[in-house]
Amino acid sequence: MKNILLVHLVRAQNEIEPLDRFLQSYRQNLGGIDHDLLIVFKGFDYHHSKDKYLKLLASINYISFEMPDIGLDITAYLVVANHYKDEYRYFCFLNSFSVIQDCEWLGKFYQQISQQGVGLVGATGSWQSYRVAKLVGIDVAEMTLQHYRLYKGKAIWKRLVLATAAAYQLSQQLWAVRPFPNYHLRTNAFMISSEIMMKLKCRSVRSKLDAYRFESGKNGLTQQIMNMGKEVLVVGKDGIGYKKNQWSESNTFWQSEQQNLLVADNQTRAYQHADAVARLRLSQSAWGGKAVHLEKKAR
Repeated sequence: MKNILLVHLVRAQNEIEPLDRFLQSYRQNLGGIDHDLLIVFKGFDYHHSKDKYLKLLASINYISFEMPDIGLDITAYLVVANHYKDEYRYFCFLNSFSVIQDCEWLGKFYQQISQQGVGLVGATGSWQSYRVAKLVGIDVAEMTLQHYRLYKGKAIWKRLVLATAAAYQLSQQLWAVRPFPNYHLRTNAFMISSEIMMKLKCRSVRSKLDAYRFESGKNGLTQQIMNMGKEVLVVGKDGIGYKKNQWSESNTFWQSEQQNLLVADNQTRAYQHADAVARLRLSQSAWGGKAVHLEKKAR
């Protein structure tokens, strides 16, 4: 078996700019350890030509993998892992918006994941709980009213039944996660062994709520790994593998200047470009009272 397969997802609907940003960062930060690069072309067909993407990749040594635009990022990762499970010991998955921040980032991931008792490592983690509906911009009562309006034209009793059922389904989704602190590794950039990947149980991931449930749910990725008795670590530029109770001090996700971050994404960039008040709000949603060190800057 080969050692590491680095998987980067390219979705047709995202256009070419995210791939361009990723490749610029990849050329400057090759990882510090031997690996193969797999580019997943997701959702390309006769409506979406790959020609301009292939030109960007002309100077890169990579393996190409194509699949339809079914499900979300996690869907693609599971398909790839199943296909290459007998060829590689470890998979490292980067989403479409990943931008590498450190020249030895992959070697630092590997140094931690290859330790005894470690089952999952990544660039960012969070304690955020989506059980609090407002964190995802959802108010169940308001959503019931929106669905009621959506079913305009149906009998009043039918509109009420459908709207209530939709709201109930959402509330069940929200209760599928633990209350704060809800320890979970974010899936924008993570590394896992093929052996453990094949042990994961995952329901169909077809919506954002399904993805939240897989990433941070009671039976999600992180929880399944911890139930195996394995450590889940956030790895920083400093090469340290931070345990779950130390994530809030790692200076990676939505903390300080995120100066210890190995791989950035659209969420970390949103924080980086936010003002002090918005930063504090984001930090508190991820870390609760541990975000208090930012409060003075916000005032």
